[in-house]
Amino acid sequence: MTQNVQTSVFTHSRLFSKRYYPGNIYNVVVNCEDGEFYEYEVEADTFAKATEIAEQMANDLMADITYIEVYKA
Repeated sequence: MTQNVQTSVFTHSRLFSKRYYPGNIYNVVVNCEDGEFYEYEVEADTFAKATEIAEQMANDLMADITYIEVYKA
């Protein structure tokens, strides 16, 4: 079994100021049919949007998604 972990730091800018902004961070686990899983940290406004972003990221890897778990960080 392999495990891929992707972490990111997001920035938020308003006008001329740029600072680190935690926003709404969700931990997402994408479980695949072959027993593999991918963990992501995504920034989104809702659980549904976090799921959608994780699904797009997993589809980019051509993963066969069984189910997706979303947790508030």
